[in-house]
Amino acid sequence: MNWKGKKVAVIGLARSGLAAVQKLHDIGAEPFVSEMRLRNEFKALPLYLNNIEFGGHSEEILKNEIIIVSPGVPLSIPILQKARQKKIPIWSELEFSFQLIKNTFTTIIAITGSNGKSTTTSLIHHILRRNGKKAILAGNIGLPLSSFPIEKEKYEYIVLEVSSFQLDAIDKFKPNIAVLLNITPDHLDRYDTFASYKKSKLQIGKNQTFSDIVVLNYDDDELRRTNNIGSAKKILYSVHEKANECVWFNNDKIFIQSDSLTSFLNSNQLQIQGLHNVSNAIASALVCVLCKLHPYEICMALQSFKGLEHRLEWVAEINNRIFINDSKATNCVAVERALTSFDKPIQLIMGGYDKNEDFSSLILLIKRNVMNLIVFGETKDQIIHTFQGCVSSIEVKDLQEAVQVAYKASSPGEYILLSPGCASYDMYNNFEERGAHFKKLVRGIQE
Repeated sequence: MNWKGKKVAVIGLARSGLAAVQKLHDIGAEPFVSEMRLRNEFKALPLYLNNIEFGGHSEEILKNEIIIVSPGVPLSIPILQKARQKKIPIWSELEFSFQLIKNTFTTIIAITGSNGKSTTTSLIHHILRRNGKKAILAGNIGLPLSSFPIEKEKYEYIVLEVSSFQLDAIDKFKPNIAVLLNITPDHLDRYDTFASYKKSKLQIGKNQTFSDIVVLNYDDDELRRTNNIGSAKKILYSVHEKANECVWFNNDKIFIQSDSLTSFLNSNQLQIQGLHNVSNAIASALVCVLCKLHPYEICMALQSFKGLEHRLEWVAEINNRIFINDSKATNCVAVERALTSFDKPIQLIMGGYDKNEDFSSLILLIKRNVMNLIVFGETKDQIIHTFQGCVSSIEVKDLQEAVQVAYKASSPGEYILLSPGCASYDMYNNFEERGAHFKKLVRGIQE
């Protein structure tokens, strides 16, 4: 596509929107930006942002040839309904970036799922880079794909974390290897039903052909009974049985095999905890076998991966209490995985922005593993009501008070775990900001 002089509207000036505008400017297009927030909510803006509206989305958007929508913008807003009537293409930043990639020899690896996608995406990238491959990490983690010089650089691998919001607005996007980790209820504030959320996740395989591969978690109930994932070759993996001939788990060992060469490592050699992370490691290893990496080198890379910030992150041990930052746990399944990762009593901090989560799935685990439940944020009343009678619940006004209360209520040998089960938007810009604040508050106790 010739982008010179092409009129493109970008809706939403968050991270991916800003990256798209920068790229459009660089390749000679004429971007128009529409932002719901007011001008005074932004500090300095780039000089090339000279065609922009604030405070709403006007019909100026409809004068453009393509519309790029940021992930946080619902596709149901009125101006996009009008755009569909006028048959104006509506793309995510992911789709826009994909159409810029010139190197047909680049292997695109895309990972999605309700939980574990950041860890798995980072782990695949880590293994590839440790083995000397020219690979970038982008998408819903780190930098948007359009932040990279993809229109001119020749990368061997592009490793992408992709969200349902990004997949909702794809047209031709097609990964060579797609990975579906799991599908459990999430973002039900944005989707009318779980079925519509699941349909969005399955979009990852929509354009794949018989020469492509989709890697599926056979342990996930939804994926096990799903057939409509596209035309790609399907390869399964599992922690409970040998689902493929390349990577499997048996007797607490991960076995990796390729071209009659086999290596293995014990699960306790991983620096990331829990059976769910064994599953993430198996998925990552399987992808790297498909990329023709040596089993022994994959094992070595798995052992050296230290995990992600804000995902079951060890923060400090103070007076024999261990503080864990799991701010990235924004749904119930993530909290469940956190609660099953530790073998000592837990002081659990939960709460935040309401995504229509059903917290009742956590009742038995919280009753068994949690000493006190410290609750704050928009969802605190719902959480307290859900767990009434099965755990002592303490309502606090903010995270600062939550940390103080959890520390005072704890006994030596216990964990103090921030695993909110909610998004952060009621008090923070994102889960990273919430996690960073938690760590700062813990350091304050140390001082």
